[in-house]
Amino acid sequence: MTAQTPPPVPAASPAPTPGTAPAHQHSFLEVGRCHYDAATQLAKSPPLFGSADHLAGIAAECVIKAMLLDFFGSRQDTPLGIPYSPAIRNNPAAPSKTQIEKARKASEHGHLPHVWDQLLLLANGHRGATVLAQIPQQNPFRESADEWDVAHRYRDSSQISDQRVKRHLAAARTVIAAYQQAK
Repeated sequence: MTAQTPPPVPAASPAPTPGTAPAHQHSFLEVGRCHYDAATQLAKSPPLFGSADHLAGIAAECVIKAMLLDFFGSRQDTPLGIPYSPAIRNNPAAPSKTQIEKARKASEHGHLPHVWDQLLLLANGHRGATVLAQIPQQNPFRESADEWDVAHRYRDSSQISDQRVKRHLAAARTVIAAYQQAK
C-alpha cells in the first residue's frame, strides 16, 4: 500500500449514508500505550529528552481521549474524526451562532493540557470516581513555568529537563493505570 492509497474499509463497517459523518473506530488506548513505551526508551538518553517528553504527553492525551470516548459519553462521529463531548457542545452559554461555535470548539478533545481538564470535568459515575481517585487533580501538564504543549516537539532536547520527562512519564503511566482500573 502506498502513502497515496487510502487504507481498506473493513467489511463490517457500514457505508455512511449521504449527509452523515463516517463512524471512526478509535485506537487511542493502544496508540497511547505505544507512545508511552517509546517515551520510556527515549528517556534513557539525554539527547532524546525532548522526544521522550513529547511522546509522554501524547501518550497521556491519547489515553485520556480513550477514557472520554469509552467511559464518559464523548463521540467521534465528525467527518474529521475529532472526538468531542456532546455534554459540552450542547450547552452554549447563549444560543447565538458565536456561542454555538465557541461551544463546539470547547467540546473538542484536542491536546494537553486542555484535554486533562476536560477529563476532570466530564468524569462521572462509578468509573469517574475510579479515574478521579487515581489521577492528580492538579494537571501535571499545566505547570506554570513548564507547561506541556504539543508545539514543544520543535524544542531542542537540551531545553527539556530530566525532572520534566520523569514527571510527564509518571503522569502518562498514571493515566494508563486509571484506564485499566476503570475498565
